[in-house]
Amino acid sequence: GTRPVVPPTLSMRLRVAVVGGGPAGACAAETLAKNGIETYIFERKMDNCKPCGGAIPLCMVEEFDLPPTIIDRKVRKMRMISPTNVEVDIGKTLKPHEYIGMTRREVLDAYLRDRAVDLGATAINGLVSKLVIPDDDGPYTLHYTDIEAHKSGGRNTKTLEVDLVIGADGANSRVARTSTPAIITMPSPSERIRS
Repeated sequence: GTRPVVPPTLSMRLRVAVVGGGPAGACAAETLAKNGIETYIFERKMDNCKPCGGAIPLCMVEEFDLPPTIIDRKVRKMRMISPTNVEVDIGKTLKPHEYIGMTRREVLDAYLRDRAVDLGATAINGLVSKLVIPDDDGPYTLHYTDIEAHKSGGRNTKTLEVDLVIGADGANSRVARTSTPAIITMPSPSERIRS
């Protein structure tokens, strides 16, 4: 079953694991750490270079307090093509000084994760392989492969107990599949972009 969300009291130390170190996970970890919550952020591939999700609108640069150097290219026109070949031109409503910021995901993700770590979050280069959901008010248990320990020949299978787990691990989320067994696959739109 699901556990009710109980606001932490001053006497309670809350521990949260964020599974997935992309923009959503890193921003969640930053918010938690900023509020004094013991936060662990798991990312299996810290240098994740991926071709998707790198476009951000200008308003997001300000909202997420991103430095201008995070923008790799400024795009003013692009065409998105759906899997059914429906084309959408993007940029028609941009004012002359506006643009769509293109970022390299490995740079953006690392910047956001580092910001969370600077506020007190603990980054773990690891792959969560199993999530044990408690039947009662006990902790969630994450089983994970510690990639750094594996590289140096140490014990690479570890566990961590936390009070709450946030799944930010993408469209094929292990957290979603574990916490919601009825979901076989998570929907994920597929698009091609021509610029």
